[in-house]
Amino acid sequence: MSDMTEYTVAQLKQLQARIVKELAKREIDKKATLLKRLRKLARDEGVELEELLGTDASTTAQHKGPKTPKKSLSTTTAKKAPLPAKYRNPNNLAQGWSGRGRKPAWFEAWINNGGSLDALENAAQSKGRKKTITAFPASAEPDDENTPTLEASAPDVTSEATPNQ
Repeated sequence: MSDMTEYTVAQLKQLQARIVKELAKREIDKKATLLKRLRKLARDEGVELEELLGTDASTTAQHKGPKTPKKSLSTTTAKKAPLPAKYRNPNNLAQGWSGRGRKPAWFEAWINNGGSLDALENAAQSKGRKKTITAFPASAEPDDENTPTLEASAPDVTSEATPNQ
């Protein structure tokens, strides 16, 4: 071994990286050798190693790299259904928000202009109805007595931004 003071910082870092790689390689080789010996010992006794461990061959197969937990197939392949909209824009019922994640622009504008959450919740609940629901600005009144309105009047809010659904 040589005196470490002769090396530069860059050379020491390079050496350190090589040492880490070599240690990982040796650990993998040691485990593979041990696994091979255990399989042979089990086979000599007439039993498969996987049978003893209660696993399948792919679990105990030799692998490269450090051990990492595997995700189950159900969590990686199953796509979650979108949440139903808790709030809807009364002026555009196609715009809805579940109440999770970032607030959409139309929601922020509605609240900032004095609109109530109840009006947005009512719009979301009534989306399935056949009659359309019209929201009027606080200063406007409905033209017709037969026009359905929300319980709380709020400002007319439309958004040029892409709806966040």
